[in-house]
Amino acid sequence: MTRFIYLAPTVLFLFGSVACSGEDEGTRRAQGNNNGNGNGNGDGTGGGGLLPGGDGDGDGSMLDPNAGNGGGDDCSLLPVVYRDFKGFGEDGGHPDFEISARGVTFQNEQGQTETYMGWNDVGCGMVEPALGPDSKPVLFTGVPDTNGGVTMPAGVVGYQRRAVAGPGCFPATSGICNIGLCEQWTFAPPTYEIQDATTFNQWYNDSAWSMTVEDTLQLVEDPPGSGTYVYDSNAFFPLDGKGFGNTPGQDHNYHFTTEIHVKFTYEERQLFTFRGDDDLWIFVNGKLALDVGGLHQALQGTIDFDALKTELGITPGNTYQMDIFHAERQTSESNFRIETNISCFEPVVVR
Repeated sequence: MTRFIYLAPTVLFLFGSVACSGEDEGTRRAQGNNNGNGNGNGDGTGGGGLLPGGDGDGDGSMLDPNAGNGGGDDCSLLPVVYRDFKGFGEDGGHPDFEISARGVTFQNEQGQTETYMGWNDVGCGMVEPALGPDSKPVLFTGVPDTNGGVTMPAGVVGYQRRAVAGPGCFPATSGICNIGLCEQWTFAPPTYEIQDATTFNQWYNDSAWSMTVEDTLQLVEDPPGSGTYVYDSNAFFPLDGKGFGNTPGQDHNYHFTTEIHVKFTYEERQLFTFRGDDDLWIFVNGKLALDVGGLHQALQGTIDFDALKTELGITPGNTYQMDIFHAERQTSESNFRIETNISCFEPVVVR
């Protein structure tokens, strides 16, 4: 059994379509950081079908009817709320950030002892398929889908395992690794990646564990006139010198979450693709449209709105809320890329 250890957080958003395959256990461990910015293929149809229960009937009722109307002068400017955390092991550190500091080890296929920093497998169905009443994700705390005899660790690893696919999956050092399929667990990771619902609720809510910083993220049409809007950074450290300050022993401030609430008008042939490591969940109309949770190498998946319109309950010409939740939880790199043909996003105030 080959397992892939995670070494560095990267987050990227791209266009594409996903080809999925889960037959190779050799895609489990994400080692190192895949910084490729190529436009790979991926469908990323990570909708709400992973978990038992939950009707996912999000209707946008949490929208502030007075927010975002008119769009302003620049509707490619995304409002962002960052929350800065300290990593586990620091004074006041959060148990879900810098999990390698727990010191949990495992034997790799070469018989070497490695520190657990995350696997590609872990992350499918970590959150419920519908947003909570506060427009925040709800942690899945039910029983994982296993084939009997597998004892899962205490804490959260997700409802199912992820089977990634693509030429960029570890041990490859370039190319695209797609989020792939979600399948029944046939083995157990050595530890959890999220401690419990209480610790997870602190990710996207103000608390004594975090410091909040509000900012914006600018999409740029690239190339001009193409109808493709991009944000791209291979050093995504928006909180350097802010919040709790830079992470001890590092040149940057790691360990933060990113929260974005916008609305957009759904038109046919729209796409929104994510590529990166560390957790990313996107909800559309209150329903989970893309699930890239967990600590893993840079993974890619796409929201094809036409393909998901029935599942998401959306109709062309109507306006819907999009809620984006990201977490950067493990040193030592961070990249963030968005690429979409949605031309206009308007801010939403969540009550």
